[in-house]
Amino acid sequence: MKKNFDDLYKAFEDRFRGSRELITERLTIYLPLLEQVPRQAEGPTLAVDLGCGRGEWLEILTESGFDAIGVDTNARMAQEAIDNGLTIELEDALEYLGGRPDNSVAVISAFHMVEHVPTDYLIGLLGECQRVLAEDGLLILETPNPENISVGTHTFHLDPTHKSPLPPDLLEFLVEQAGFSETAIVRLNGAPMINAGPIERSIHLMFEVARDYACLARKRDKQAAEAPDSLAAFVQSVSQPAPTDTGKLKEWLRSADDEIVGISEGVKATMSSNADQLRQLSDNLTAQSKLLRTGNIALRNTVASLGKQLAEIVKDKAVATRDGEIERLRLQIAEAEVAKAEQLALKETAIQERDDEIERLHQHVADADTASTELLARKEAAIRERDAEIARLSKKVTTVEERAQQLAAQITAFQNSTSWRVAAPMRGLVYGSRAVGRLPKANARLVMVHGLLWLRRRPRIAAFVQRMVRFVPPVERRLLAFARASSGFVPIDTGWTLEPDPVALGVWRKRLETGRSA
Repeated sequence: MKKNFDDLYKAFEDRFRGSRELITERLTIYLPLLEQVPRQAEGPTLAVDLGCGRGEWLEILTESGFDAIGVDTNARMAQEAIDNGLTIELEDALEYLGGRPDNSVAVISAFHMVEHVPTDYLIGLLGECQRVLAEDGLLILETPNPENISVGTHTFHLDPTHKSPLPPDLLEFLVEQAGFSETAIVRLNGAPMINAGPIERSIHLMFEVARDYACLARKRDKQAAEAPDSLAAFVQSVSQPAPTDTGKLKEWLRSADDEIVGISEGVKATMSSNADQLRQLSDNLTAQSKLLRTGNIALRNTVASLGKQLAEIVKDKAVATRDGEIERLRLQIAEAEVAKAEQLALKETAIQERDDEIERLHQHVADADTASTELLARKEAAIRERDAEIARLSKKVTTVEERAQQLAAQITAFQNSTSWRVAAPMRGLVYGSRAVGRLPKANARLVMVHGLLWLRRRPRIAAFVQRMVRFVPPVERRLLAFARASSGFVPIDTGWTLEPDPVALGVWRKRLETGRSA
């Protein structure tokens, strides 16, 4: 949506003119003027505010007992006043006044409105104001004050809708030409004067004081115009100094000039006094400089004489010192040469001893080489002999391994044969008899007795053993000899019996229990 400056004007006023509270506070300065407006029962009580904007002045008029109407062409600006319950006419100011009857309005005001219209429009507007105002009616026209240098050169031009600045004298002239016989200019809305130096006060007056002004007018006929001027009293009580008050500015600047001249005269007097003192000091320094130069010449001559004497003393002392040092160095060199010769002799002796030791070591190394060569030859011969022996033994081992393999095959074949298996019990008896033969006699006898007792309890095994023993005569003979030598066994012609004597059996049982031989 395309915008124009009218759409932005409310935001512009909020930022650059001030808040509603600030503007309302500024406008209360006009309350004494509203109290001077006549309030007759048959007279009008209508108050019209041209370019009413947000409606701050309309609220004050309403609170003061007037029927307030605002006139504005910017609907966005007037909407805030409408929302606050104020009466607003969205119409051109000149057209609105043109529709009003003569002498029908008690107060007409325009705050920061006349700088927005061309000069001819303003002249026509002032004529309509004079027509519609009632007798003793009040006109208030507030506008930026171009007398203030900051306003005239800067802040006035912030608003692009401003046409041109209106100096107070010009606006008052136009109001007078419209037929108002009583007019006044009141300067306001600036910083108060400060208590400072003349130059600072001058700058403050030109840039900070009276940023706005109002042209006030009252409609009166010629006879009433001769009455006391009530507007002048109001201006006297509230108006700020004019930023263009050249009389005050000249007075302050002249005062500053006088202060500067006084300071300058004081500085000149001080400088003149200082110059006299400097000249006196210069003369004193010149005299002292002459005395110093004379003393310096005498001191230089004395120093030169002392220098010569000192040089001679130093020279004699230096010569004696050098002679003593030379003699000391000669003795030191002689001692060093003797010590060096002794060290050289010792080094030559040590070198000869090392040469002899090297020769001996060379001989020892040669002998060691010869011995090692012979030993190496012997070891090589021994190694060859061992290699031959190893080869012979390897061959023999091979033969033995082959024979062992043959024997192992034969043993395996024999062990697998029927005769070997049939003779297994006999071998067991032989091995058992050999084992028993290797035991001590007492233990062997005990084992034999214990074995015979074991067989006695097993008749079948005992019969088998008897048959088998007959096939092994050596075993049979040993058993018969054991039977004859042992008590309790009864030998017969054909062999031996396993029936022990009961007494002997009891003895053997006792021995078995105690583990001791008879």
